[in-house]
Amino acid sequence: MITRYIKIILKFFKLGVNNKKYLFLLFITSLIRNVIFLLIPYYAATIIKYATINDLKNTYISIAALALSHLIYNLFHRLNYTMYSKNTDFTYTKLQEKVIEKVSTYDEEFVNKLPKSQIINTTAKDIWYVCSMADEIFDGLTYIVKLMFSVIILLTVDIKIGIVSLIASLLYINFITVNSVMRHKYLQGQRKSQDKIVDLFSQIIDGNKEIKSFDMNKKLNEHFDGIKKIWTKEYFNKRIYWDRINVAPVIMQIFKIVIYILLIIALSKKIITIDILVLIIGYFETIESDSKQVKIRLNELTISDARIERLYNIFNYKSKDIIKFNDYSNDNIIGNVEFKNVSFSYNEQKMLHNISFNIDDHKITAIVGKSGSGKSTIFRLLLRLYKLDEGMITIDNINIYDYSKEVYSSNVSIATQKPFIFNMSISDNLGLVDSNKKNQIEACKRVGIHDFIMSLPKGYNTILKEDAQDISGGQKQLISLARTLLSKSEILLFDEVTSSLDPNTASNIIKVIKDLKKDHTVIMITHKPKLMKIADKILVIDKGKLVGCGKHNDLILNNKYYKLLHKL
Repeated sequence: MITRYIKIILKFFKLGVNNKKYLFLLFITSLIRNVIFLLIPYYAATIIKYATINDLKNTYISIAALALSHLIYNLFHRLNYTMYSKNTDFTYTKLQEKVIEKVSTYDEEFVNKLPKSQIINTTAKDIWYVCSMADEIFDGLTYIVKLMFSVIILLTVDIKIGIVSLIASLLYINFITVNSVMRHKYLQGQRKSQDKIVDLFSQIIDGNKEIKSFDMNKKLNEHFDGIKKIWTKEYFNKRIYWDRINVAPVIMQIFKIVIYILLIIALSKKIITIDILVLIIGYFETIESDSKQVKIRLNELTISDARIERLYNIFNYKSKDIIKFNDYSNDNIIGNVEFKNVSFSYNEQKMLHNISFNIDDHKITAIVGKSGSGKSTIFRLLLRLYKLDEGMITIDNINIYDYSKEVYSSNVSIATQKPFIFNMSISDNLGLVDSNKKNQIEACKRVGIHDFIMSLPKGYNTILKEDAQDISGGQKQLISLARTLLSKSEILLFDEVTSSLDPNTASNIIKVIKDLKKDHTVIMITHKPKLMKIADKILVIDKGKLVGCGKHNDLILNNKYYKLLHKL
């Protein structure tokens, strides 16, 4: 049992999210606080001892010592709480940063292996509880130390009572440990079911229109009931062991009665005096209190094990093909892109077949083709989301896998047909890329959204709803384009950015794209003829192969695939 708790403690510290200085002070203040508390029963007994023999001087000295012990105890209790607060704040911040960093760099398979609901529950609940683990660990250790010293003191005062106290403590802690292990087992099952419930509710919110249209409520409720039954079974199994843990204090109560009987017998036979009786009662009360505190800490450790495991599931997730950055750090990128005999498969399905093409800097290149032809795969490869099977992709004749992370991520950016806007002000949304207000205004003017923003009551400080539900799709897309420009990327990828916009807004964005080629390499996936016509080069993709390359007028006359796309 002890090794199990040691493993949990080691797992926690291996997270590497604590401040060493705060940890040291947290342990020291907890230890001193508990050691000082051991003096309180002793001085209480000496007061009785000297008072019963009318030794006023030593009585008052003992009273002063008792008062000083209480004062020092409360001082270190306060210092311990201060260290706890500082370390918890530090740990919480580090864990949040670590989760955000990890989640933001994972591939598309991540959410299939770890459901969004589990990530949300971990971020919202598990992190907060794990933050206080250092305090639970150090308190538990120092309570055990205090408990041991209390037993040793009782063994020296009265061997029989000391042995009874030792047996009581061991039985109590063992009973708690055994039942905590079983409780933990069913708690994990309950949490898994809870994740599924949260995930289902999340899907219900996202698919609300379909639910209403197809009257899915009854079937969804049946599905929910199935998950709830599993949750209920795990919950009631957990409660059995939780209830046993809660009745554990009865063990200490029984032993307390035994000790009181022994004390009464010893006092009646004048084996002990009143001050010794007070001393024994005081230290046994300490043992009882500390046993309860150890119980609480062991429970928290058991519960935290599941929480730590969930964090490790996020931190230790490994992509099938981890793509590492190298150290090429020349940031003077012009923006020439070349695919050289590139082949790529996904889930054993061939997506691209030995394709080669050039994309010139400061030009607009359109990639067109039917759905599933491989257009989006080209973008995913440019974003370094996957490794190639064969061939090479270069930017300015440098393999894209040779660039450093800082250089590559700051020079290749994407705007999608469904950009995400956060529930924060327009300025803060733009500030996620560049917090310079002047740069934000220039970017918004360039894409044509500045005047609209200034017409809002709070201008750039206007807080948008999550995913910008309070503005039009076109306005949202323009804010997204401004955010993309703020990245100062040389290569801009536009994925169907006008697909769901009204004609006027789409025309405005087309003007923006034409303007952007002055100082950017623009690559766009589109099915819109207007966008195809403004492209300097069009790449036609069909079933993962390059089947056409040229300008609109040439392709419309000579390329059957391109002609078919326009008919469709």
